[in-house]
Amino acid sequence: MASWTVSLLSLLLVGYASAIGENTLDLNSITGILGGIGNMFATDTVTINVPTSLLMGKWHQMYKAAINLDVFRTTMYCHIAYFKPNPIMGEGGFSMEEAYRTVSKTGPIETYKRDLNKIAPGQFWMYTEEYFYPRQFYFIEAGPNFDNETGTTTADRLEYFIASDANRLSLMVFARDPQLFFQKYNKDVQHFLDGRGYGGSVFWNAPKPIYQGPDCEWPGEKEVFARRVLKNQELAAQQKSHANDGGISNSPIADMIRNPKQTLERLVSSV
Repeated sequence: MASWTVSLLSLLLVGYASAIGENTLDLNSITGILGGIGNMFATDTVTINVPTSLLMGKWHQMYKAAINLDVFRTTMYCHIAYFKPNPIMGEGGFSMEEAYRTVSKTGPIETYKRDLNKIAPGQFWMYTEEYFYPRQFYFIEAGPNFDNETGTTTADRLEYFIASDANRLSLMVFARDPQLFFQKYNKDVQHFLDGRGYGGSVFWNAPKPIYQGPDCEWPGEKEVFARRVLKNQELAAQQKSHANDGGISNSPIADMIRNPKQTLERLVSSV
């Protein structure tokens, strides 16, 4: 573990110096990076128990981590999500049907769905379409004036929440209304994140804004659902076509399970 940490630190120091390129590394910077590495191995993330009933409805993702673990969704514009109950995921489970634009604020629309099941107060496993592994989704802050003891807010509704994981590697900030968020709550969110070790010298979990300008055009809930259905039908048809042709589909793992020998032969011959 020690040698791995030293190697990681060396890479981070080189990356930091070459990426920033404005100031030489001083003791405070090195201390900040070391502290960030320590946060990666800490599992003391404090979660809050937000009732699922307060989460239902429309949301917009405002920030994500600077280094996004979700490599297929590194650039997003005008993100929107519709939260709805999902009893299949157990007590407190829910789904997030999401859409965002790629390339630019007027670019093509991509859609996907995430299902979450509750494992502890404020802690969920999140399963994303097309992925075979789950991720942690921990609620760490909500507002305005959310009372974790009673699970209520003195406002009419929750206007924002922050989610991360046990090691503070991921970061997602959601808001009901993007313009209202920037006007009233952005400063409080930034202050909270600074105090919890998100950003600063630790660049990988620094909050990176997602474009949510007044000129965004967000698809409605029915449109997001319809686009997801069509996309899934197209993917299923492509995989079926590949299977009938004896080729490799968009899911090598599924191919490996269905016909491991043939899949290995085709993978080797394509190298």
